[in-house]
Amino acid sequence: MRKGPVPAKAIGVALPAALVRGFVVLCQRNTSSEIDLIIAGPGLTAIVCICRTKTLNESPEVLEAQFGNLIAVLRRVPHCPGRSCEIWACDYYGNVRFFRLKKEGIEEIGRDGNPLGGPG
Repeated sequence: MRKGPVPAKAIGVALPAALVRGFVVLCQRNTSSEIDLIIAGPGLTAIVCICRTKTLNESPEVLEAQFGNLIAVLRRVPHCPGRSCEIWACDYYGNVRFFRLKKEGIEEIGRDGNPLGGPG
C-alpha cells in the first residue's frame, strides 16, 4: 500500500499521455486497489499505477527497488498477451517516465507505450 494522498497532480500530468493511447477509465484508489487508471487501446489494455518520486533520473533498477511493493501488487494481475501492467513515475516538476513490468524486472517505454530504443 502506498503512503500519502492520491497523487492528483501527477495523475493530471499523466492523463494527456493516457488519452493519446486510448479510452481511459480512472480508478478509485482504496485499501484493496492500487490502480490509478486503465487504458483500453487498440490491441492492448494497460493497467497503470502513477507514483510520485524525488529520484526520477535514476536507473530502471533503482526505480524498481523504490517501487518494489507496488510492483509486487501489480504482479498479482494475471498475465495475458493483450495486457500491460505499467508504472508511471512522476517527479514534483511534472516530468514523467513510463515503465512496463516484464516477467523479470521492468523496461522503460515511451509515452506511446512502445519500448524505448526500438524493437528487440
